[in-house]
Amino acid sequence: MILAFLVLAPEILGSYKVVFLYLTFKYLTLAASYDIVGGQMGYMNLGHSAFFGLGTYAFGILFSKGFGVAISLGLSVGVAVLFALGISYPFFRLKEAYFALATFGLITLLELLAFNLADLTEGAAGLSILPGMPGDRLLLTTYYLALATALAALATNYHIANTRFGLALVSIREDEEVAEAFGIPTFRYKQRALMISAIFPALIGGINMWQLTFTDPEGAFGIEVALVPIVMAMLGGTGTIWGPILGVIFVTVIQELLWTRMPYLHLAVYGVTLLLVGLFLPGGLVEARRHLPLFKRLKAPVKMQRCV
Repeated sequence: MILAFLVLAPEILGSYKVVFLYLTFKYLTLAASYDIVGGQMGYMNLGHSAFFGLGTYAFGILFSKGFGVAISLGLSVGVAVLFALGISYPFFRLKEAYFALATFGLITLLELLAFNLADLTEGAAGLSILPGMPGDRLLLTTYYLALATALAALATNYHIANTRFGLALVSIREDEEVAEAFGIPTFRYKQRALMISAIFPALIGGINMWQLTFTDPEGAFGIEVALVPIVMAMLGGTGTIWGPILGVIFVTVIQELLWTRMPYLHLAVYGVTLLLVGLFLPGGLVEARRHLPLFKRLKAPVKMQRCV
C-alpha cells in the first residue's frame, strides 16, 4: 500500500511534497548503503559520501560531454566502485577510530581536488549541465529513479543480512580476529562490502546531478552530505533493516522544520543527535522499545513503606 502511494504520489501531491519525497529517497539510499559497512560490518565509514560526490561529478562531466543518461549513470557507478576497490587496500589496514578518521579525511581531500581541478570540475564556480527535458518531466523522471534506487539499496541491505556473506560481516563486526582465525577471509569480505556500498550513493549522486543540473565541491563533498546519512543510520539503528528507514523519516522531517524556521541550527543538530544517540540510545530507535520498562519504572511513583 505504501509503495502504491509512493508510485502515485506525483499525480496526487504538489511539486513541493514530491521534492520532499525525492529528498527522502536520496537520504534513504545514502543511509541504507552506509549501513552495509557501518552497521553490518561495524566499520564507521565517515567518508561514505565520497561515493556520492564521485557519482555526482562523474555524471556531470560525462553528460556534458554528450553521453546519454544511462551510460553516464553506469560509468559513474563504475568510477565509484573502482575507487572503493583502490582505497580498500590502504584503508582496511586501519581499524576503529583510525579508519573513521582516515575516511573523513578522504572527503576533505576530494573536496580540495574538486576545487583545484578546475579544467575538469569547473572549480569553485561549480559544474552545470543542460538537463535535456522540461523541469516538470525532469522532476518526475528523477523522482522515480530515486525511488527505484532507494528500494534497491534497501533490498540489497536485506539480502546481505540474510546470506552467508552478511553473517561473515557480522562476525567481523563482533570480533575480526576470531573470524579470521575461523577461516573467514576478512579482507576480501570487507573489500566486497565497501564496493557494494559504493554503488548506490554513486547512482543517487548522478540522479541528483541530473535533477539539480548543478553541483559544486561543497555540495558534492561537504560536511552536511557526509554527516546526514550517518546520523540517520545511527539514530534509526545501525545493522538493522528498519533502522535507516526510521532514521531517514525522523531526521528529514526535523531537517525540513529547521530549514524553514532556523536554518542556522541544522548542522549543530546533527552533531548533538550523534552525541545523544551514543550516550542514551546506542541501539537507535529500533531498540527504544527495550528501554520502555526502564522509563516506566523511573516515572512510577515511589511508594513509601510504613515503618513499624
